[in-house]
Amino acid sequence: MLQKIAREKILVKSIREKYSKTFQPGVSIITPTNKLQNIDNIFLNYVRLNYKNKELIIILNNNNLDIKDYEAKVKSLKEIRIFQVDENCTLGKCLNFGIEQSKYDYISKMDDDDYYAPNYLTDLMNVFKYTDAQITGKCSRFIYFKENNELGIFLPNFEKQFTRTVAGGTILFKKEIFEKVKFKNVTVGEDNFFLDDCLKAGIKMFSSDKYNYVYMRNKNLNDHTWRISQQDLFAEYVKRCLITSNFISIVTV
Repeated sequence: MLQKIAREKILVKSIREKYSKTFQPGVSIITPTNKLQNIDNIFLNYVRLNYKNKELIIILNNNNLDIKDYEAKVKSLKEIRIFQVDENCTLGKCLNFGIEQSKYDYISKMDDDDYYAPNYLTDLMNVFKYTDAQITGKCSRFIYFKENNELGIFLPNFEKQFTRTVAGGTILFKKEIFEKVKFKNVTVGEDNFFLDDCLKAGIKMFSSDKYNYVYMRNKNLNDHTWRISQQDLFAEYVKRCLITSNFISIVTV
């Protein structure tokens, strides 16, 4: 497994190098959150990204969250804006609101509890330079179970190809499609509805490689919108990889 990963990383690096001198359009990152404990993870992911031309828009979706706590964190960080909406506002509506506030021509939806490596955004943005897709993301991706330090691959064999879906936390698209398709006014399944509507509108979607992103799973299923057990994930969706406390070195390219 590790030898295969090493070979795949060589290819990922070669593609990145090919486009390293090309223009980098601006990207607006949208992250809704309703959990105070994820505040540091949101900022760490953003600061870690080495893509220079970017902004972060955080949408607070919990009335108990104090926007001042977040604003205090971002005083020294450039290009970060924070908004608060009522907790009754659906996740889909939060995303639409965030996109309406954005200033760049590309929109990246990033989750508040997952892991994004430094080259995550750089590699995804390169997809638009070698395909005619208007949406990209990761259909195949790493998944990490914190309870037992197990790393797996979610939906293997869906890399580097046109696809019908990508992980919600990896959706990256040209803002122009927002004129045709918006997120539905729902909290569960808003990502899938959006991607389905895009396909119906004839919008192409491309799945990149699985690296530089990890879908993090907690023991407490209430921490997740999709409340499926680890056992069922392995039975239906996930290929076992290895037990490790250092998943970052494996998934990062």
